Amino acid sequence: MEHHFVGIPELTGVPRVAVVIDVMRAFTVAAWAFSRGVERIVLASTESEALALKESHSDWLALKDGAPAAGFDAVNSPGLLRSCDFAGRTLVQKTTAGTVGALAVANAPLVLCASFVVAGPTARFLRTQDSGPVTFVVTGEGGRADEDLACAEYIGQGMAGGDVDAAPYLHRARNSRAASDLAGGLRSGYHPDDVDLCLEIDRFPFAMTARQEDSLTVLRPVAVPDIPSSLR
Repeated sequence: MEHHFVGIPELTGVPRVAVVIDVMRAFTVAAWAFSRGVERIVLASTESEALALKESHSDWLALKDGAPAAGFDAVNSPGLLRSCDFAGRTLVQKTTAGTVGALAVANAPLVLCASFVVAGPTARFLRTQDSGPVTFVVTGEGGRADEDLACAEYIGQGMAGGDVDAAPYLHRARNSRAASDLAGGLRSGYHPDDVDLCLEIDRFPFAMTARQEDSLTVLRPVAVPDIPSSLR
């Protein structure tokens, strides 16, 4: 099945099915947030909107890219997030690429947000939907980020069924510019384990769908059962 791989600037019209990829780090962080108890993630278009949403809901939390800042409760780092307890909370997320990509396709009938930590469940979810060709939105570097493209291609291969060797795709991601920048400490709000955590294949057993809820774009986890090897 032929899929489409586009950067955010190349998006035209509304795709039928969109999978928005941000490996380092927005949608790795989102998956970790759900694993730490977050009930839903509201995607904000600006930091000001994120803070306004938090201010209007006393029990909401806010997360952003970069260094810690007043009003924000967390930063976009899986290593820094993994020890948090967010049980039952709503998290507002604003990042440079991932949330921008998701909001750009928010009106599509089916939107998933993904990274390597939920790649397998995302592919299985798409297979159950009989979704047809998928538009993969490669958010990093204007659509050229190799870690995002590798993840998109891995999910695309997984949709075809059978076992897919993740090693070549993870190798590309580990040698990407984003991984190099993170490992070199060139991005603020960083933990030394971030690259390794972003490259843990299928760490979590859910996919993440983004839908419109009361004029907000809301990301939620969707449990995806594994497929017995005899049925693959």
